[in-house]
Amino acid sequence: MKMKLYEIQFLLLVALLAAPFTTVCRASRTGRPPTCDPLALRPCAPAVIYGARPSGECCAKLRGQMPCLCRYSKNLDLGRYINSREGRRIAAVCRVRRLRC
Repeated sequence: MKMKLYEIQFLLLVALLAAPFTTVCRASRTGRPPTCDPLALRPCAPAVIYGARPSGECCAKLRGQMPCLCRYSKNLDLGRYINSREGRRIAAVCRVRRLRC
């Protein structure tokens, strides 16, 4: 029960912080700029909270938000998840290259 409370708190935190970050970031290789939306990373919540293996959906969303991760990492609230040991583990499992901000 206690872990479920953390999951709800995490999702609420991401939802509250998403509004200022739901913007267009720099252009991707496809020529279309991606939409920076931290809520897109919701499928990664079990991996962050429970230490579970990231799902395929989590990895796909993480790759889709790559151009935005530096921006998220500089945010005091989001950065603690992106820059955490769990965040680095998830990035490694998903084969997302190290951030160069």
